[in-house]
Amino acid sequence: MKFKKTALAVALAGMAATPFAQADVTLSGYIGIILGGSDAEIVDEDTGEVDDSVGDPAFSSDDSTINASATHTMNNGLTAYGNYRLDSGLTGSTPAGDNVWVGIRGGFGDIRLGEVPDALEYGQVANDALFDIGGENAGISYTGGFGPVTLGVNWSPQNDSDKTSAGVKFALGGFNIGVGVSDIDGETRSSVGAGFSFAGASVAVALKDVADNPAGAADFSTVGFQVGYGIAGVSIGVTYEAFEDGARDGDNLLRLDLGYDLGGGMNISTRFNVLSAGDNSGTDEVTDYRVLLAKSF
Repeated sequence: MKFKKTALAVALAGMAATPFAQADVTLSGYIGIILGGSDAEIVDEDTGEVDDSVGDPAFSSDDSTINASATHTMNNGLTAYGNYRLDSGLTGSTPAGDNVWVGIRGGFGDIRLGEVPDALEYGQVANDALFDIGGENAGISYTGGFGPVTLGVNWSPQNDSDKTSAGVKFALGGFNIGVGVSDIDGETRSSVGAGFSFAGASVAVALKDVADNPAGAADFSTVGFQVGYGIAGVSIGVTYEAFEDGARDGDNLLRLDLGYDLGGGMNISTRFNVLSAGDNSGTDEVTDYRVLLAKSF
């Protein structure tokens, strides 16, 4: 028994001496609990009766996570890094891996493999209240900073539906502008946005467009606006986004966000969404709300 304990101690000491132990590892996490509801309702087609219980208040979680990140400075001066995040929910949902990547960065820029940033989103500065034009995909990316200019490209092969994106951002003195374009199996997507921030206040506008859908779906675009202000731990934001053309022509959403930093990584916030449907949607206006209590560590 003593021999087994000694052998185990030697093995653990050997593992500690490997290059893996030389990396700087950071563990962090986020826990968010939501109480939310809406005035949504379902009308029975046969009886005409209205069931409004679908929007009753309920508790849920906001992507509660545990995150592990590691960085290591190599002999050539470059920095190697990796990240893995575990997501779970409030009601026994199966934990799933997310934000999984490895990369190398240095004076030349940043090369990443795994879940990579999408340069298409460089023009999405007014949030994605109705439509998130981009998103993380498994692939390879390059990001480089050159003074006030940031360049990004990424490629994600996805079973005959490759995605290639490129974008550029410019930021100087509180002013920023971004443009992103992408090709997804012949479908063209683009985003362009601009914003300005000063003394806790901010304003931004963004245009997003989808065209040449190979499946024959109608082209469409959205326009979004966002204003915000924060002071002494209190934040307020108003976002508006509307669809133009396509099946959701006339759909628009008005969002109000309020937040307060309680300190120690604790934050409480509220969000109200008012979705007004266009003529093509066949649904009425829906208002939903949530109260979120979150703790980061």
